Amino acid sequence: MTITRGIRALSAGYHRDFADIPDTDENISACIVVESHSDDSYATIANSWPDSIQLNAGITPIHITSGATIVRLEDSKLLGRAALYDSPPVDSQSQIQNPKSCCSKIIVTFENTGRYLQENELNTFVGKDFGDYRINLSTDCLFEKEFLVCSEAISEVANQRGLLRHENTFAKCIIYPYGGICEYGMHPQLIESCVFRTVSDGKQLYLRISPLSVMRNLGVDPTVDQKSESGYQFVGVKNFSASQRTNLYDELKNGACRISIINKNTSEESIYRSNAVLCTPKTNLILINFIKEES
Repeated sequence: MTITRGIRALSAGYHRDFADIPDTDENISACIVVESHSDDSYATIANSWPDSIQLNAGITPIHITSGATIVRLEDSKLLGRAALYDSPPVDSQSQIQNPKSCCSKIIVTFENTGRYLQENELNTFVGKDFGDYRINLSTDCLFEKEFLVCSEAISEVANQRGLLRHENTFAKCIIYPYGGICEYGMHPQLIESCVFRTVSDGKQLYLRISPLSVMRNLGVDPTVDQKSESGYQFVGVKNFSASQRTNLYDELKNGACRISIINKNTSEESIYRSNAVLCTPKTNLILINFIKEES
């Protein structure tokens, strides 16, 4: 929305100290002056960029295709073997009973509709063009979040006490990455990395799969090692990135998603970053709010 207002003629003796200008409609910040007509001068005062942009988006999980396996030897005998992502036996205390709900990554896609706030007016739009602006997207992908998965065969060797060999000592358990959890209708705060460890009853090998947040709530950080006098309590996963340690909601809220906006009149470009997420219950749809980055 463009505001055009006249500038009244002032006497030659008119003086206004900058510090004395009151916070009234006279105190207007003009970005560009584009027209002037003889004695009656007019300035076109424009707010160059929207205050915020909201995009409707969908969450799509990408399933794990790895064919990794894990075997466990106890006292030199094969105790069990499991295909990690193909209906493995899951321990009864596992927080995730359905491994099929885990994925290798998620893709957040633009759903072709949105809103933008400019000069206190909220406008809706369809497509990538809105008002004087265009979303500079070559595809509909807004954001990708990848998770660590096990892609190679794992072999665990245990002694007679069931402790697992790790380098030159033993550990009660070794923790491995298991992708990320993403079920239909799940709140983005629950979409996060998962880990697993093996559990043995002496006859069968089971997986105990847990989201990172559940382990942390139990006082265990699965991304570091925990040592004891006799060796390791557990061996953690070391190569989690900052993104893989964070759930989707917090990542989007803290600006991980960025979009480029083009002013179609001036060809200028500005970057907007995500700062809030709203969810549509019982769907994989979210609304992401973006604000302009400070230049």
